[in-house]
Amino acid sequence: MDKHISIKRTVITSYLSSMLIILISMHIVIILVFLNWEDRRIKSEINKTSLVIHKDLKAIKHLNKASAVKLINKKLAEFSLTQGRDPSLHINLIYHGIVFSSASTETVHDYKKELGEFQFLLNGGNILIVKNLFLKLGDKEIYLQIYSDSDEVKNDIIALMNSLFFTSVFILIISLGVVKKIDKIIQSPIHEITKTAKKINRYDLSKRITIINPNNELGKLSMVINEMIDRLDISFKSQNKFISNASHELRTPLAVIKGYTDLLNAGAKSDPVMVDRGIAEILKEVNNMENLLKKLLFLARKENNTLKNNIVPFEISALIHELMEKQQLIDKNHTYKIIRNKISILDADKDLILQALRELLKNSSKYTPENREISIDSFHKKKYHYIVIKDQGKGIPKENLKHVFERFYIQDESRNRQKNSFGLGLSIVKDIIKLHDGNIYIESEFNKGTTVTIELLRSV
Repeated sequence: MDKHISIKRTVITSYLSSMLIILISMHIVIILVFLNWEDRRIKSEINKTSLVIHKDLKAIKHLNKASAVKLINKKLAEFSLTQGRDPSLHINLIYHGIVFSSASTETVHDYKKELGEFQFLLNGGNILIVKNLFLKLGDKEIYLQIYSDSDEVKNDIIALMNSLFFTSVFILIISLGVVKKIDKIIQSPIHEITKTAKKINRYDLSKRITIINPNNELGKLSMVINEMIDRLDISFKSQNKFISNASHELRTPLAVIKGYTDLLNAGAKSDPVMVDRGIAEILKEVNNMENLLKKLLFLARKENNTLKNNIVPFEISALIHELMEKQQLIDKNHTYKIIRNKISILDADKDLILQALRELLKNSSKYTPENREISIDSFHKKKYHYIVIKDQGKGIPKENLKHVFERFYIQDESRNRQKNSFGLGLSIVKDIIKLHDGNIYIESEFNKGTTVTIELLRSV
């Protein structure tokens, strides 16, 4: 819980820090824009005022000094009235060395400096925008100085800063509410995932995470977890089925061995015929158990990825020729035929490929009536080599074809038990082919025969 709170605090702190940086950046930009706007506004007002003053003072060129002074005072008074109590601009007029000012406190700057240009001057820590003009009205010379009132700009900036501050506080409060709401929205499915995951164990894999929105990241994560649970469920069921089937297969030969042992111990060992028969049956079941255990060991090593492949290049046609010769010697009841045996080099485990082919031939001979043909067609197309084993056996019904590669699958339990079948042969063949990144296909028609096709990559 503490860790969860710590993570939450970190997220909120990071969010607030980011928001503060954004807000400060926005404030700086807004203030700069505002100052630029104020600068343009004040300069525009100064220009307009200078034109008005110049127009109003044109009559001075026809007046004497006393009348001129009177007119200047009148115009400054009118200007002060239009400015009101909080003037944005101040005017200084210098005529014959006499200073006339619209400001209550007379402040005269260097009025002969940079005539006609805007200046930025410091006045007690305040920045003023000043423009000096020289007016020639007849024989009269007047210097006109117009400058901004810094208090107005300062007050506007203070008002702007206050507005920005309270707006920022409001935005932060709203943002915190939004963060909590978003956090709740995000945490809700996470809590659902956690809650469901806690209920899942190897004894109960029936639970699944409810997917609200399959298009967002949490929805995709939930789908991946559900798929993982499906795979685990299949794996555990397969494992349990494997153990159950293996136990069942071992139980039969053990029961036979125990039955004959009990029979011999009960007195049958005095009968030579029964002793020979008992020993023969016990040996037969021991061989069956040995064969089953070898297959189970192969599957276990494959499942644990400890099956070592001795991948070497070898010539497949020679292997098939040798295999068919031996098969013909072992099985005199069927005719074995090689249709094509094209030369190809494969990078594969020769022993495993041989084991797979032997298992397929063994299956064909087991279910093909005597004196029928079993053939191998070996050829290549482009980068693949194909091995096709075809028999004339009883075939497999269509509804059973999809199960033939399943472990411990036996089509006819009673008949196959007599043939010492455990339902592992084709499963092992498929595993061997898959280990070589190949494919295996099976086609069959009931009472007509079965065709198995193996597809393997050729060595380049």
